[in-house]
Amino acid sequence: MRASTVTRMEVEPILVSVPQAAQMIGRCVATIYGLIGSRSIRAVKSDGRTLVEVASLHEYAKSLPEAKVAPRPRRKPQHLRQSETTTA
Repeated sequence: MRASTVTRMEVEPILVSVPQAAQMIGRCVATIYGLIGSRSIRAVKSDGRTLVEVASLHEYAKSLPEAKVAPRPRRKPQHLRQSETTTA
């Protein structure tokens, strides 16, 4: 097969390092180790390295409660706020 006809195969990782797992879910490395210790996510050992199962990261993210955030109060436009401070 000629090199020009072979396309590069994109592969979804099965296992990632602890720092990569932390980056994937937006948490710190210490939190990942805590989640592994509490068995909230699954990890395996390979040649002394701790590798996190990507599927368990997806399961963990789905198990988190929905965020309830109050809407921001509406502010007056900047030009109206400045006139209030200069007159006070």
